[in-house]
Amino acid sequence: MIGSATGSGSRQASIFVIAAVVTGLAGRADHEVPGRLAEFLAWAHPSEAGCAPPRIVAIEDRWAGGLRARYEVSCGSASRVLRGVFRTREGETVWQVAAGYETEVVPDPGAIPATGPEGAAFAPPPDVLEDPGDPLAAARPPRILREARPELPEEAGRARLVGSARVELLVDLGPDGVPARTRPLRGPDPDLGMRQAAAAAIRRYRFEPPTIGGQAVRYFLPVEITFPGLPPESRHWMQRAIYQIEAIVSPDPRVVEAARDRILAGEPFAAVAKRLPAAGQGGDWGLVPAATLPAPVRRALHEAWLNSVTGPVEAEGLHYLLRKRGEVYYAIRPWDEGEGAYRVVHQMGGPEGAELRSAIESDIISFLAEDRRLAYMNDAARLMGIRQVRVESGQLLIQTDVLDESELRILGEVVASLFQAHAALWAPAVSARPFGQQVLVYALGRNADYDELHRLLQPGGDAEASDRAARVDDVGPGRRGKYIPASRILSIACEDYGGHLPVPALMHEAVHMLNHERIYDAGARPSRWFEEGLATYFGASQVDSRLGIEPGDIRRSGTIVTGTVRLQFDPRAQLLAYRRVRDARGPVPLRPLIAIGPEDPAWRGPAATRTYGAAWTLVHFLLHGEKGRHRARFLEYAGLEARGAGGPAAFERLLGPLDSLEDAWHDHEDRL
Repeated sequence: MIGSATGSGSRQASIFVIAAVVTGLAGRADHEVPGRLAEFLAWAHPSEAGCAPPRIVAIEDRWAGGLRARYEVSCGSASRVLRGVFRTREGETVWQVAAGYETEVVPDPGAIPATGPEGAAFAPPPDVLEDPGDPLAAARPPRILREARPELPEEAGRARLVGSARVELLVDLGPDGVPARTRPLRGPDPDLGMRQAAAAAIRRYRFEPPTIGGQAVRYFLPVEITFPGLPPESRHWMQRAIYQIEAIVSPDPRVVEAARDRILAGEPFAAVAKRLPAAGQGGDWGLVPAATLPAPVRRALHEAWLNSVTGPVEAEGLHYLLRKRGEVYYAIRPWDEGEGAYRVVHQMGGPEGAELRSAIESDIISFLAEDRRLAYMNDAARLMGIRQVRVESGQLLIQTDVLDESELRILGEVVASLFQAHAALWAPAVSARPFGQQVLVYALGRNADYDELHRLLQPGGDAEASDRAARVDDVGPGRRGKYIPASRILSIACEDYGGHLPVPALMHEAVHMLNHERIYDAGARPSRWFEEGLATYFGASQVDSRLGIEPGDIRRSGTIVTGTVRLQFDPRAQLLAYRRVRDARGPVPLRPLIAIGPEDPAWRGPAATRTYGAAWTLVHFLLHGEKGRHRARFLEYAGLEARGAGGPAAFERLLGPLDSLEDAWHDHEDRL
């Protein structure tokens, strides 16, 4: 605004020689007009390319809402006398030039002006300029030929603007119709970057040149841009955020500080993350729901600029160095508002289309899972009653009505070993996210109680979906166990284990949980064979006498005695059951297996033993078969599955040809 000049214009205004020729001027701010007009002219004619700011500024005439001024501009040894006709706005604290045009004053009738074709006089007709009505009517104003949509700035998006915001800028338009510069006339308070975004958009505008008497002139045009915000009712919407980030994490602050110094010195973030010492991990985490991150990390990401390095940030015993590459803010709308359960309110650098929709829907499932989680906890406590035993083991809070405290501690130690084995397997493929939230484990004595509680974990809670889901045994045929993404609840029925610890089922479901919480991108949909094959691979792995996991070792069985607890676990039992079905019905072809959908009947009923077994042995073959020759490419493929980019085409591209691979896989099954 003219009343609060900034930058070089305000400094230059002090060197002007002001000669005000004003007739009939009255009012409180009249004595300020020459200085403020000079400041505007310094913006219109900046000191550059050897030109000095305008001098000898004289107001020739003034009327309600406007004035005509004469001034001189010198460039080197040449000087020009210019005349401007300006519409003005005045208020309590503001005096603005809000529109106008500028022409060259011809010193005498025979002189040729510096601008204008064929020597035509370029000064506006005096009789029009003397008109106290609207002297700007002498010029035909410019017409917009091409508009440009402004980008909602990062600050405004993160503020989740409620109600529309309008920005009005004065555009310096050359005779060619191309904007040269802009200055603010009106704008929102706080600005939140919208003036700058509006100016960037206007510079991409194109106009039909303004004219006087058929000749193009320089024109000062007000242009208003509206940033649509959220409706007032959005104050009641639930706001959520998803970030696309790279991260370096370590319990040792020195590791993170050293990484930051190397990045600030110019080394690429990804290169630093790859060469971290043992006390650190890092890489591209992809899309991460903000709700899954510790509060200090969420706050740092919210305040960070895109592509800047943020940190170190300390949270829950870890130190984070972060680079935010994209952000999406969205609001969950009340269900009674009709079409659409959410609305994206701000997006920069994030995904679009189906990928964005999938990420948001996944985060909404997480949000809604909290209600189901509380309902599950309450109903589980009701069903277990006085028989309920609770033991906290690391991140696990294990609750049961059938096992004792010693058995629960053993389960906790086995799962802790599984966490380590799972992290070691994935380390070459992806950068795992830290996962410090508490996990509820329910070991229920009766299948009927498991089935009743399982219905509470179903989105929507309809009976048909619950019954259908209850028939799907994610741990394989004849067993009951379930993890639903975002619930952080592992539910196991112990009735089918004949009094022994349900180690295979718990390990199987824990792998599903770890994959979704630490590995998979938000909204990723991995292939069913990959999910179940990897979970069964860990679930059927040998547990040694120190309760460590030996991934892929299925050749030994026996009874482990730890204190008063006998852990009887034969990982070959499930393999032998699969072999019997395979021998009776034939081996599973490779191509149909990697293309099979998550709702295919092959995962349920009598066919499930064959399907789960085939998925398991395929994963085992790709990790250990033929002396591990496929392991590196399988882990590369696993990284694609983690991003939701797996599938038959990617599998064949990395691991094919399928025919020879299928023969080798079935040979491997025979040798297990």
